[in-house]
Amino acid sequence: MGSAEAERRAAADLVRMAEPGDALLGALVRACGFEEAHGLALSREAGARRRAADAVVEALSETEDDAGPLRARVRAAHDRWRVRFRELDAERDLRVMAKLGGRLVLPSDPEWPGGVDDLGAQAPFALWARGPLPLAEALSRSIAVVGARAADSYGLTVTRQLAWDLAAAGHAVVSGGAYGVDATAHRTALAAGGVTAAFMAGGADSAYPRGNAELLGRIAERGVIVSESAPGQTAMRHRFLLRNRLIAAAARATLVTAAGHRSGALNTARRAAELLRPVGAVPGSVMAAHSAGCHRLIQEGAAVLVVRAEDALALAGSLGEAMEQAARGECGSRSEDEGGGASGAGSSDASDASGGQGELRLTDGLGPAELQIYSALPVRRGADVPTLAARAGLAMPQAMSALASLELSGHAEKTARGWSKRRG
Repeated sequence: MGSAEAERRAAADLVRMAEPGDALLGALVRACGFEEAHGLALSREAGARRRAADAVVEALSETEDDAGPLRARVRAAHDRWRVRFRELDAERDLRVMAKLGGRLVLPSDPEWPGGVDDLGAQAPFALWARGPLPLAEALSRSIAVVGARAADSYGLTVTRQLAWDLAAAGHAVVSGGAYGVDATAHRTALAAGGVTAAFMAGGADSAYPRGNAELLGRIAERGVIVSESAPGQTAMRHRFLLRNRLIAAAARATLVTAAGHRSGALNTARRAAELLRPVGAVPGSVMAAHSAGCHRLIQEGAAVLVVRAEDALALAGSLGEAMEQAARGECGSRSEDEGGGASGAGSSDASDASGGQGELRLTDGLGPAELQIYSALPVRRGADVPTLAARAGLAMPQAMSALASLELSGHAEKTARGWSKRRG
Protein backbone atom coordinates (compact mmCIF):
# COMPACT_ATOMS: atom_id res chain seq x y z
CA MET A 1 0.00 0.00 0.00
CA GLY A 2 1.57 3.27 -1.07
CA SER A 3 1.50 6.56 0.75
CA ALA A 4 -1.24 9.15 0.30
CA GLU A 5 1.27 11.41 -1.47
CA ALA A 6 2.24 8.64 -3.92
CA GLU A 7 -1.43 7.93 -4.61
CA ARG A 8 -2.07 11.60 -5.36
CA ARG A 9 0.95 11.81 -7.68
CA ALA A 10 -0.25 8.73 -9.55
CA ALA A 11 -3.74 10.25 -9.84
CA ALA A 12 -2.34 13.52 -11.21
CA ASP A 13 -0.44 11.63 -13.92
CA LEU A 14 -3.51 9.59 -14.82
CA VAL A 15 -5.63 12.74 -15.23
CA ARG A 16 -3.06 14.18 -17.65
CA MET A 17 -2.76 10.85 -19.46
CA ALA A 18 -6.50 10.48 -20.05
CA GLU A 19 -9.16 12.43 -21.85
CA PRO A 20 -12.20 13.37 -19.71
CA GLY A 21 -14.72 10.58 -19.49
CA ASP A 22 -12.22 7.79 -20.26
CA ALA A 23 -14.35 4.87 -19.03
CA LEU A 24 -11.60 2.30 -19.55
CA LEU A 25 -9.00 4.12 -17.47
CA GLY A 26 -11.63 4.98 -14.89
CA ALA A 27 -12.53 1.29 -14.58
CA LEU A 28 -8.86 0.37 -14.24
CA VAL A 29 -8.43 2.91 -11.43
CA ARG A 30 -11.51 1.72 -9.59
CA ALA A 31 -10.42 -1.92 -9.94
CA CYS A 32 -6.74 -1.56 -9.01
CA GLY A 33 -6.22 1.78 -7.28
CA PHE A 34 -4.27 4.76 -8.58
CA GLU A 35 -0.72 3.48 -8.18
CA GLU A 36 -1.25 0.05 -9.72
CA ALA A 37 -3.39 1.52 -12.51
CA HIS A 38 -0.60 4.01 -13.25
CA GLY A 39 1.91 1.20 -13.74
CA LEU A 40 -0.40 -1.01 -15.76
CA ALA A 41 -1.55 1.80 -18.07
CA LEU A 42 2.01 2.79 -18.97
CA SER A 43 3.56 -0.66 -19.17
CA ARG A 44 4.75 -2.13 -22.46
CA GLU A 45 4.88 -5.66 -21.03
CA ALA A 46 2.34 -8.11 -22.44
CA GLY A 47 1.64 -9.55 -19.00
CA ALA A 48 0.87 -6.15 -17.50
CA ARG A 49 -1.41 -5.30 -20.39
CA ARG A 50 -3.28 -8.57 -19.92
CA ARG A 51 -3.73 -7.80 -16.21
CA ALA A 52 -5.07 -4.36 -17.13
CA ALA A 53 -7.53 -5.87 -19.60
CA ASP A 54 -8.64 -8.47 -17.04
CA ALA A 55 -9.29 -5.75 -14.46
CA VAL A 56 -11.31 -3.61 -16.87
CA VAL A 57 -13.33 -6.59 -18.11
CA GLU A 58 -14.14 -7.59 -14.54
CA ALA A 59 -15.22 -4.03 -13.75
CA LEU A 60 -17.28 -3.31 -16.86
CA SER A 61 -18.29 -6.54 -18.59
CA GLU A 62 -21.64 -8.08 -17.71
CA THR A 63 -21.61 -10.95 -20.21
CA GLU A 64 -18.96 -13.18 -21.73
CA ASP A 65 -19.87 -11.79 -25.17
CA ASP A 66 -18.72 -8.35 -24.03
CA ALA A 67 -15.31 -9.54 -22.83
CA GLY A 68 -13.60 -9.98 -26.22
CA PRO A 69 -14.42 -6.56 -27.70
CA LEU A 70 -13.69 -4.93 -24.34
CA ARG A 71 -10.22 -6.51 -24.19
CA ALA A 72 -9.55 -5.24 -27.71
CA ARG A 73 -10.51 -1.71 -26.65
CA VAL A 74 -8.20 -1.89 -23.65
CA ARG A 75 -5.31 -3.02 -25.89
CA ALA A 76 -5.93 -0.06 -28.19
CA ALA A 77 -6.26 2.28 -25.20
CA HIS A 78 -2.71 1.51 -24.05
CA ASP A 79 -1.30 3.28 -27.10
CA ARG A 80 -3.60 6.23 -26.43
CA TRP A 81 -2.52 6.46 -22.79
CA ARG A 82 1.19 6.29 -23.59
CA VAL A 83 1.02 9.07 -26.19
CA ARG A 84 1.38 11.64 -23.37
CA PHE A 85 4.10 9.75 -21.49
CA ARG A 86 6.67 12.53 -21.97
CA GLU A 87 4.26 15.15 -20.60
CA LEU A 88 3.74 13.43 -17.24
CA ASP A 89 5.06 15.39 -14.25
CA ALA A 90 2.74 14.98 -11.30
CA GLU A 91 4.88 16.98 -8.89
CA ARG A 92 4.84 19.95 -11.29
CA ASP A 93 1.05 19.77 -11.69
CA LEU A 94 0.46 19.56 -7.94
CA ARG A 95 2.92 22.40 -7.29
CA VAL A 96 1.40 24.70 -9.92
CA MET A 97 -2.12 24.18 -8.62
CA ALA A 98 -1.06 24.58 -4.98
CA LYS A 99 0.38 28.02 -5.81
CA LEU A 100 -3.01 28.96 -7.26
CA GLY A 101 -4.93 27.70 -4.24
CA GLY A 102 -5.84 24.47 -5.96
CA ARG A 103 -5.73 20.77 -5.15
CA LEU A 104 -6.49 17.38 -6.66
CA VAL A 105 -9.66 15.91 -5.18
CA LEU A 106 -10.00 12.11 -5.06
CA PRO A 107 -13.10 9.99 -4.29
CA SER A 108 -11.61 9.16 -0.88
CA ASP A 109 -11.42 12.84 0.10
CA PRO A 110 -14.14 14.38 2.31
CA GLU A 111 -14.90 17.08 -0.27
CA TRP A 112 -15.51 14.65 -3.15
CA PRO A 113 -18.87 15.53 -4.79
CA GLY A 114 -20.78 12.27 -4.57
CA GLY A 115 -23.29 13.27 -7.23
CA VAL A 116 -20.79 12.66 -10.03
CA ASP A 117 -20.61 8.99 -9.08
CA ASP A 118 -24.10 8.60 -10.56
CA LEU A 119 -22.41 8.80 -13.98
CA GLY A 120 -21.35 5.20 -13.51
CA ALA A 121 -18.67 4.13 -15.97
CA GLN A 122 -18.40 7.74 -17.15
CA ALA A 123 -17.76 9.10 -13.65
CA PRO A 124 -14.49 11.00 -13.15
CA PHE A 125 -11.83 9.34 -11.03
CA ALA A 126 -10.29 12.64 -9.89
CA LEU A 127 -11.04 16.36 -10.17
CA TRP A 128 -8.86 19.45 -9.97
CA ALA A 129 -10.41 22.15 -7.78
CA ARG A 130 -9.26 25.74 -7.30
CA GLY A 131 -10.72 28.05 -4.69
CA PRO A 132 -11.53 28.09 -0.97
CA LEU A 133 -14.93 26.42 -1.18
CA PRO A 134 -14.92 22.64 -0.58
CA LEU A 135 -16.67 20.84 -3.43
CA ALA A 136 -19.04 18.73 -1.36
CA GLU A 137 -20.10 21.79 0.63
CA ALA A 138 -20.63 23.92 -2.48
CA LEU A 139 -22.70 21.31 -4.27
CA SER A 140 -24.81 20.06 -1.36
CA ARG A 141 -27.28 22.92 -2.05
CA SER A 142 -26.74 23.79 -5.67
CA ILE A 143 -28.54 24.39 -8.93
CA ALA A 144 -27.00 24.59 -12.38
CA VAL A 145 -28.05 27.61 -14.42
CA VAL A 146 -27.23 26.99 -18.08
CA GLY A 147 -28.12 28.31 -21.51
CA ALA A 148 -26.87 29.91 -24.68
CA ARG A 149 -23.66 31.92 -24.81
CA ALA A 150 -25.36 34.19 -27.36
CA ALA A 151 -28.53 34.66 -25.31
CA ASP A 152 -30.71 37.70 -26.00
CA SER A 153 -31.45 40.46 -23.47
CA TYR A 154 -34.59 38.68 -22.26
CA GLY A 155 -32.68 35.50 -21.47
CA LEU A 156 -29.92 37.36 -19.64
CA THR A 157 -32.44 39.41 -17.62
CA VAL A 158 -34.26 36.26 -16.54
CA THR A 159 -30.93 34.64 -15.68
CA ARG A 160 -29.99 37.57 -13.45
CA GLN A 161 -33.30 37.55 -11.63
CA LEU A 162 -33.35 33.83 -10.96
CA ALA A 163 -29.65 33.47 -10.13
CA TRP A 164 -29.94 36.34 -7.62
CA ASP A 165 -32.87 34.73 -5.82
CA LEU A 166 -31.21 31.31 -5.78
CA ALA A 167 -27.96 32.70 -4.36
CA ALA A 168 -29.80 34.84 -1.81
CA ALA A 169 -31.69 31.75 -0.67
CA GLY A 170 -28.42 29.95 0.02
CA HIS A 171 -28.07 27.84 -3.12
CA ALA A 172 -24.73 27.64 -4.90
CA VAL A 173 -25.03 28.55 -8.58
CA VAL A 174 -23.24 26.10 -10.86
CA SER A 175 -22.37 26.85 -14.49
CA GLY A 176 -19.64 26.53 -17.11
CA GLY A 177 -17.77 29.85 -17.01
CA ALA A 178 -18.62 30.73 -20.63
CA TYR A 179 -20.03 33.92 -22.10
CA GLY A 180 -23.76 34.64 -22.03
CA VAL A 181 -25.92 32.77 -19.55
CA ASP A 182 -22.96 31.13 -17.76
CA ALA A 183 -21.13 34.37 -17.03
CA THR A 184 -24.34 36.17 -16.07
CA ALA A 185 -25.26 33.43 -13.59
CA HIS A 186 -21.79 33.46 -12.00
CA ARG A 187 -21.61 37.28 -11.75
CA THR A 188 -25.09 37.51 -10.26
CA ALA A 189 -24.39 34.89 -7.61
CA LEU A 190 -21.27 36.77 -6.52
CA ALA A 191 -23.10 40.11 -6.53
CA ALA A 192 -25.83 38.62 -4.34
CA GLY A 193 -23.22 37.60 -1.79
CA GLY A 194 -23.61 33.94 -2.63
CA VAL A 195 -21.20 31.30 -3.88
CA THR A 196 -20.72 29.82 -7.30
CA ALA A 197 -18.90 26.88 -8.90
CA ALA A 198 -17.52 26.97 -12.45
CA PHE A 199 -16.87 23.70 -14.26
CA MET A 200 -14.21 24.22 -16.95
CA ALA A 201 -13.46 22.36 -20.19
CA GLY A 202 -9.74 23.18 -19.92
CA GLY A 203 -7.36 23.23 -16.99
CA ALA A 204 -8.53 24.86 -13.76
CA ASP A 205 -5.37 26.98 -13.78
CA SER A 206 -6.24 28.96 -16.90
CA ALA A 207 -8.98 31.45 -17.76
CA TYR A 208 -11.12 30.45 -20.72
CA PRO A 209 -12.61 32.34 -22.38
CA ARG A 210 -10.06 35.10 -21.86
CA GLY A 211 -12.77 37.70 -21.76
CA ASN A 212 -13.98 36.15 -18.50
CA ALA A 213 -10.56 36.16 -16.82
CA GLU A 214 -11.56 38.74 -14.21
CA LEU A 215 -14.78 36.87 -13.42
CA LEU A 216 -13.02 33.53 -13.11
CA GLY A 217 -10.44 35.15 -10.83
CA ARG A 218 -13.23 36.28 -8.50
CA ILE A 219 -14.77 32.81 -8.55
CA ALA A 220 -11.39 31.35 -7.55
CA GLU A 221 -11.26 33.79 -4.63
CA ARG A 222 -14.78 33.16 -3.26
CA GLY A 223 -16.09 29.96 -4.81
CA VAL A 224 -14.51 27.08 -6.65
CA ILE A 225 -13.33 26.27 -10.18
CA VAL A 226 -13.49 22.59 -11.14
CA SER A 227 -11.94 20.67 -14.01
CA GLU A 228 -11.42 17.09 -15.11
CA SER A 229 -8.54 18.22 -17.35
CA ALA A 230 -4.93 18.60 -16.24
CA PRO A 231 -3.39 22.04 -15.60
CA GLY A 232 -2.45 23.77 -18.83
CA GLN A 233 -4.70 21.66 -21.05
CA THR A 234 -6.78 23.75 -23.41
CA ALA A 235 -10.54 23.87 -23.78
CA MET A 236 -11.30 21.74 -26.84
CA ARG A 237 -14.69 21.09 -28.37
CA HIS A 238 -15.08 17.50 -27.18
CA ARG A 239 -13.99 18.54 -23.67
CA PHE A 240 -16.89 20.99 -23.51
CA LEU A 241 -19.27 18.16 -24.33
CA LEU A 242 -17.84 15.97 -21.57
CA ARG A 243 -17.56 18.82 -19.06
CA ASN A 244 -21.29 19.38 -19.16
CA ARG A 245 -22.06 15.85 -18.00
CA LEU A 246 -20.29 16.83 -14.75
CA ILE A 247 -22.49 19.92 -14.38
CA ALA A 248 -25.60 17.78 -14.84
CA ALA A 249 -24.44 15.23 -12.27
CA ALA A 250 -22.82 17.50 -9.69
CA ALA A 251 -25.67 20.01 -9.29
CA ARG A 252 -28.83 19.04 -7.42
CA ALA A 253 -31.02 20.49 -10.21
CA THR A 254 -30.65 22.16 -13.60
CA LEU A 255 -32.36 25.32 -14.86
CA VAL A 256 -32.24 26.35 -18.53
CA THR A 257 -32.94 30.07 -18.88
CA ALA A 258 -32.28 30.60 -22.61
CA ALA A 259 -31.59 27.99 -25.26
CA GLY A 260 -32.00 27.80 -28.99
CA HIS A 261 -33.15 24.76 -30.92
CA ARG A 262 -29.59 23.36 -31.12
CA SER A 263 -28.18 24.70 -27.88
CA GLY A 264 -25.91 22.35 -25.96
CA ALA A 265 -27.85 23.27 -22.84
CA LEU A 266 -30.61 20.95 -24.08
CA ASN A 267 -28.29 17.96 -23.88
CA THR A 268 -27.13 19.05 -20.43
CA ALA A 269 -30.75 19.21 -19.28
CA ARG A 270 -31.57 15.81 -20.74
CA ARG A 271 -28.54 14.23 -19.07
CA ALA A 272 -29.65 15.74 -15.76
CA ALA A 273 -33.11 14.26 -16.26
CA GLU A 274 -31.59 10.84 -17.00
CA LEU A 275 -29.80 11.10 -13.65
CA LEU A 276 -33.14 11.86 -11.93
CA ARG A 277 -32.20 15.47 -11.26
CA PRO A 278 -35.06 18.01 -11.44
CA VAL A 279 -34.92 20.13 -14.60
CA GLY A 280 -36.64 23.44 -15.22
CA ALA A 281 -36.86 25.70 -18.27
CA VAL A 282 -37.91 29.33 -18.67
CA PRO A 283 -40.38 30.05 -21.49
CA GLY A 284 -40.13 33.01 -23.82
CA SER A 285 -41.73 34.40 -26.93
CA VAL A 286 -42.78 31.82 -29.52
CA MET A 287 -41.07 34.09 -32.05
CA ALA A 288 -37.72 34.09 -30.21
CA ALA A 289 -35.05 31.67 -31.46
CA HIS A 290 -33.29 31.73 -28.11
CA SER A 291 -36.36 30.33 -26.35
CA ALA A 292 -37.07 27.51 -28.81
CA GLY A 293 -34.95 25.04 -26.87
CA CYS A 294 -36.68 25.83 -23.59
CA HIS A 295 -40.09 25.34 -25.20
CA ARG A 296 -38.92 22.03 -26.63
CA LEU A 297 -37.82 20.75 -23.21
CA ILE A 298 -41.16 21.70 -21.67
CA GLN A 299 -43.15 20.24 -24.56
CA GLU A 300 -41.29 16.92 -24.36
CA GLY A 301 -41.79 16.72 -20.61
CA ALA A 302 -38.05 16.81 -19.94
CA ALA A 303 -38.38 20.02 -17.89
CA VAL A 304 -40.98 21.77 -15.76
CA LEU A 305 -41.98 25.34 -16.57
CA VAL A 306 -40.25 27.99 -14.43
CA VAL A 307 -41.66 31.53 -14.52
CA ARG A 308 -40.65 33.03 -11.17
CA ALA A 309 -38.17 32.66 -8.34
CA GLU A 310 -40.51 30.48 -6.29
CA ASP A 311 -40.58 27.91 -9.11
CA ALA A 312 -36.80 27.78 -9.28
CA LEU A 313 -36.46 27.50 -5.49
CA ALA A 314 -39.01 24.68 -5.41
CA LEU A 315 -37.08 22.98 -8.21
CA ALA A 316 -33.84 23.18 -6.26
CA GLY A 317 -35.44 22.17 -2.99
CA SER A 318 -37.36 19.25 -4.42
CA LEU A 319 -34.25 17.14 -4.71
CA GLY A 320 -33.38 16.95 -1.03
CA GLU A 321 -35.79 14.12 -0.40
CA ALA A 322 -34.97 12.39 -3.68
CA MET A 323 -31.23 12.48 -2.97
CA GLU A 324 -31.78 10.93 0.45
CA GLN A 325 -33.80 8.16 -1.21
CA ALA A 326 -31.02 7.61 -3.75
CA ALA A 327 -28.47 7.35 -0.96
CA ARG A 328 -30.63 4.66 0.64
CA GLY A 329 -30.83 2.85 -2.71
CA GLU A 330 -34.53 3.54 -3.26
CA CYS A 331 -33.97 5.37 -6.52
CA GLY A 332 -31.08 6.33 -8.76
CA SER A 333 -29.69 6.09 -12.23
CA ARG A 334 -26.32 4.91 -13.39
CA SER A 335 -25.10 5.19 -16.93
CA GLU A 336 -22.84 2.33 -18.03
CA ASP A 337 -22.52 3.40 -21.65
CA GLU A 338 -18.84 3.90 -22.30
CA GLY A 339 -19.53 6.40 -25.06
CA GLY A 340 -22.37 8.17 -23.27
CA GLY A 341 -20.39 11.20 -22.20
CA ALA A 342 -19.93 12.72 -25.60
CA SER A 343 -23.39 12.07 -26.89
CA GLY A 344 -25.31 12.62 -23.71
CA ALA A 345 -23.77 15.84 -22.42
CA GLY A 346 -23.79 18.97 -24.46
CA SER A 347 -22.20 22.37 -24.14
CA SER A 348 -23.52 25.82 -24.74
CA ASP A 349 -19.94 26.87 -25.52
CA ALA A 350 -19.32 24.30 -28.21
CA SER A 351 -22.79 24.36 -29.68
CA ASP A 352 -23.67 28.03 -29.78
CA ALA A 353 -20.31 29.34 -30.98
CA SER A 354 -20.74 27.93 -34.46
CA GLY A 355 -23.51 30.08 -35.79
CA GLY A 356 -27.29 30.16 -36.03
CA GLN A 357 -29.46 27.65 -34.25
CA GLY A 358 -30.83 26.11 -37.43
CA GLU A 359 -27.71 26.29 -39.58
CA LEU A 360 -25.38 23.46 -40.48
CA ARG A 361 -22.03 23.69 -38.74
CA LEU A 362 -18.60 23.12 -40.23
CA THR A 363 -18.04 20.14 -37.96
CA ASP A 364 -21.42 18.47 -38.49
CA GLY A 365 -20.87 14.89 -39.62
CA LEU A 366 -17.42 14.45 -38.07
CA GLY A 367 -16.84 11.37 -35.95
CA PRO A 368 -15.37 11.53 -32.43
CA ALA A 369 -11.73 11.05 -33.51
CA GLU A 370 -12.04 13.53 -36.37
CA LEU A 371 -13.63 16.07 -34.02
CA GLN A 372 -10.83 15.68 -31.47
CA ILE A 373 -8.11 16.12 -34.08
CA TYR A 374 -9.94 19.04 -35.71
CA SER A 375 -10.10 20.77 -32.31
CA ALA A 376 -6.35 20.22 -31.88
CA LEU A 377 -5.39 21.57 -35.33
CA PRO A 378 -3.77 25.03 -35.35
CA VAL A 379 -5.24 27.71 -37.58
CA ARG A 380 -1.98 29.08 -38.98
CA ARG A 381 1.28 27.46 -37.90
CA GLY A 382 1.24 23.75 -38.64
CA ALA A 383 1.78 20.86 -36.22
CA ASP A 384 3.16 17.36 -36.76
CA VAL A 385 1.19 14.17 -36.16
CA PRO A 386 2.76 13.24 -32.77
CA THR A 387 1.97 16.71 -31.42
CA LEU A 388 -1.62 16.53 -32.63
CA ALA A 389 -2.06 13.01 -31.26
CA ALA A 390 -0.87 14.15 -27.82
CA ARG A 391 -3.13 17.21 -27.84
CA ALA A 392 -6.17 15.18 -28.84
CA GLY A 393 -5.41 12.19 -26.64
CA LEU A 394 -5.42 9.71 -29.53
CA ALA A 395 -3.04 6.92 -30.50
CA MET A 396 -0.90 7.64 -33.55
CA PRO A 397 -2.82 5.33 -35.93
CA GLN A 398 -6.11 6.95 -34.89
CA ALA A 399 -4.65 10.43 -35.36
CA MET A 400 -3.29 9.62 -38.80
CA SER A 401 -6.59 8.07 -39.90
CA ALA A 402 -8.52 11.08 -38.62
CA LEU A 403 -6.19 13.50 -40.42
CA ALA A 404 -6.64 11.59 -43.67
CA SER A 405 -10.42 11.84 -43.32
CA LEU A 406 -10.23 15.55 -42.51
CA GLU A 407 -8.02 16.18 -45.53
CA LEU A 408 -10.48 14.36 -47.80
CA SER A 409 -13.43 16.29 -46.38
CA GLY A 410 -11.64 19.63 -46.77
CA HIS A 411 -11.29 20.36 -43.06
CA ALA A 412 -7.49 20.01 -42.85
CA GLU A 413 -4.48 20.57 -45.05
CA LYS A 414 -0.80 19.64 -44.88
CA THR A 415 1.81 22.28 -45.60
CA ALA A 416 5.58 22.47 -45.25
CA ARG A 417 5.06 23.44 -41.59
CA GLY A 418 2.74 20.55 -40.82
CA TRP A 419 -1.00 20.04 -40.46
CA SER A 420 -3.45 22.91 -39.90
CA LYS A 421 -7.10 23.78 -40.37
CA ARG A 422 -7.94 24.47 -43.96
CA ARG A 423 -8.78 28.11 -44.55
CA GLY A 424 -11.77 29.36 -46.44
